[in-house]
Amino acid sequence: MTHRIHVAACCDENYIPYVSVMMLSAMKATPDTPMTFHLINCSISPESIRKLQDLIDRAGGQLAVYQPDDELYRGLPTLRYGEAVYQRINLPEYIPSDIGRVLYIDADTLVLGNLNKLWEVDLNANLVAAVENLSPRACQDIGFPRREYFNSGVLLIDLNGWRKEGIHQQVTDYAREHAHRLQYVDQCSLNAVLKGRWLRLPPGWNQQSDIYKVVEKYHEGSSYTRQSMQEAILDPQIVHFTGKKKPWKVYCFHPFKPQYRAVLATTPWADLPPPDAALNVYLKYFFALRQRWKSYKRQSALREFQRSQITHES
Repeated sequence: MTHRIHVAACCDENYIPYVSVMMLSAMKATPDTPMTFHLINCSISPESIRKLQDLIDRAGGQLAVYQPDDELYRGLPTLRYGEAVYQRINLPEYIPSDIGRVLYIDADTLVLGNLNKLWEVDLNANLVAAVENLSPRACQDIGFPRREYFNSGVLLIDLNGWRKEGIHQQVTDYAREHAHRLQYVDQCSLNAVLKGRWLRLPPGWNQQSDIYKVVEKYHEGSSYTRQSMQEAILDPQIVHFTGKKKPWKVYCFHPFKPQYRAVLATTPWADLPPPDAALNVYLKYFFALRQRWKSYKRQSALREFQRSQITHES
């Protein structure tokens, strides 16, 4: 196994500040292993690319930028996600052929665990390793049981296998045929093509935002135990801020928002105003007492867990 980790991401200009957080946090969490980031450039400005390149260089990483094939996914619906959601499908065609595997991580994430543990996972002839999608709704569009449907935000991909079988073309063909009835076109298409050929990872490698509701309200049907999800809540390796309430927004009560904002503050986009910065949003945030109480309890539990870990280690 190579001693360099390859991480891929796809984003547009709107998400360049946030993909920088993913990359910086990945290097901080994995300090002793060189890392190369492969970024699919979906209409990112040259100035933003320059800022990101300088940031990664200073942190000791490498950045490779690829111009995507816009024609491949032309006409497919993007909803609110933009064209970048499809480009992960075509990663094997962009990344050099001498690289046999890659770790794809969404831009709206915070890496807290050492990525060597994930990078060295034995795929056991599977084409991808992933975490089950915790929400019970997404899988319904393609009629899959919840435990057989993965979230595509964090993927350990066998690039050689994808190239050999033309997975990107199979997924694109499925998306074109079924897009009209799919809410999550790219994710559902990946699941349909890779059915039975993915390795399940522990939930902490992709701690999705609805894990809190899953534990409390709709755990039944998931393959994960309550204990494993509780561990992922307190000690996640990758926090994935799924849904609309992102940590760079004012109206967000995610317990890992402070940690996220701390990393964002070290990037060239530290002074970027929140996209929802408006008086009515600040007032809504201030008076959202129930949400604030939930966030306080969750952050208190995190602090207590972290203190216990420090005590145990000492």
